[in-house]
Amino acid sequence: MRFDLKISQIGWILVGVPLAFELLFVGLLTYSVHQAELEIKRQEHAKDIVYCTSSAATYATQCAVNVGAYSVSRAEHFKDLYEENKSRTKEAFNELESLLTASRDSEYLSKAKEARMAANEGTLLLDEVIDSVDKGYGSRNVLVSHGRMATVKKIIDRLHLKLKSIVREQTAETADSPKKEAEFRRLTEVFLFAGIAANIFIAFALAFFFSRSIIRKLRIISDNAARLPKGIALNEPLSGQDEIVHLDHVFHSMVTDLDEAKRMQQYLIAMVSHDLRSPLTSLQGVLTLLSSGAAGELPKAAKEKISSAESDLGRLIKLTNDLLDTERLASGQLELHKKRCLLADIVEEAMDAVSTFAKQHDIKVLAADIENGKAMNTMLELDPERMGQVLTNLLNNAIKYSQAGAEVQISAALISSTGGRELVKVAISDQGRGVPAAFQTTIFEKFKQVKESDSRELGGKGLGLAICKSIIEQHGGTIGVDSNGIKGSTFWFEIPLQQA
Repeated sequence: MRFDLKISQIGWILVGVPLAFELLFVGLLTYSVHQAELEIKRQEHAKDIVYCTSSAATYATQCAVNVGAYSVSRAEHFKDLYEENKSRTKEAFNELESLLTASRDSEYLSKAKEARMAANEGTLLLDEVIDSVDKGYGSRNVLVSHGRMATVKKIIDRLHLKLKSIVREQTAETADSPKKEAEFRRLTEVFLFAGIAANIFIAFALAFFFSRSIIRKLRIISDNAARLPKGIALNEPLSGQDEIVHLDHVFHSMVTDLDEAKRMQQYLIAMVSHDLRSPLTSLQGVLTLLSSGAAGELPKAAKEKISSAESDLGRLIKLTNDLLDTERLASGQLELHKKRCLLADIVEEAMDAVSTFAKQHDIKVLAADIENGKAMNTMLELDPERMGQVLTNLLNNAIKYSQAGAEVQISAALISSTGGRELVKVAISDQGRGVPAAFQTTIFEKFKQVKESDSRELGGKGLGLAICKSIIEQHGGTIGVDSNGIKGSTFWFEIPLQQA
């Protein structure tokens, strides 16, 4: 199941879904807490009813006891106690009826009222007993008093019967309240822990579900960004409507525009370089003829001017050729014509090509045992013309950056790669100013040099090493430089003896 949502919508889901579940659990938690509170209030209400009921029965009984004691002893103390207990009985019944009215217990309220009527009836009889006692102890009065007390006892028994039924039924109804309260408390804990656990799970599940899709898309865009400078084809465009998909489409559109601009740039450079090379070569030939006296002997000053112009023209032709080679390598149009060659022959030709340049700079170019060295006399499968171009470029650089009187050495060695393939490593060492560590990788890129002034003072536009790197890589090899950054550099390349 696939959800095509925007990142803003995903954000609302990540916030809204856990919030909805949280509100649900808060509602359930509130309900369980409320029910527990109701049970507690119910227990307290029942306890109050039982307390008022018991108090009313006790005070009514105490009234009868006080009157009985007064009738025997005629002590005013018992009469005062009677009045006090009568008042308390009334208050207890008022509180009991108020509690039952508030809880709308009509059945219990009816019983409480019947008990109160009985208590009032008994109170009237007790008042008559006290009145009879106060009037004297005649035999008739005593008999009447005893009869009234017997009636009061029956009334109190009836009152107790009514009130006990209220107490019994209230106790029975609230007998399971502690259990219910405990259940609601346990339910509250369950809702609390379940809500926390569910919220955490939902948050992590949603985050994992949506982040997996987002991370996958971001990885594809990141991979496309890594492929772009390497010239590798991009991944297929993402499908969907979210912001990341839109970014991917914009990126593909940008790459298409860059490719078109690059093609136009390559076409322009190739066209200009090609159109320049023919007239420059013709012009160089004319200057060479003039310098050799083909048009008659020239004055010394004219010869110097022509020689200087010929040198500048040679550098311009080299730059034009480098530009053409660079664009051919970048577009994959530079073909290699590989054949089996002796490394020593290619080295000798390169040394001959730079001999005049070396003499001009007073530099000695030496080869390590070019005749008897095992590595030098190894047969390689390569393009001799392009490999000679690499060696010539590296030797020219070594001579250009060396001080007068210094030496440049070429050496070769047979080595084995980590994959077990046989390689030959060729190294050109000089005694120049060295290459700082920060530039030991970038100098093999186009138009990159250690110092910006090098192109003005020493010539070159930073294309030679880039061309060397491309040619070596097309031979399945690697190229690099070793230097302490202070003095001396060793440029090297490794290529397999047999091409894949």
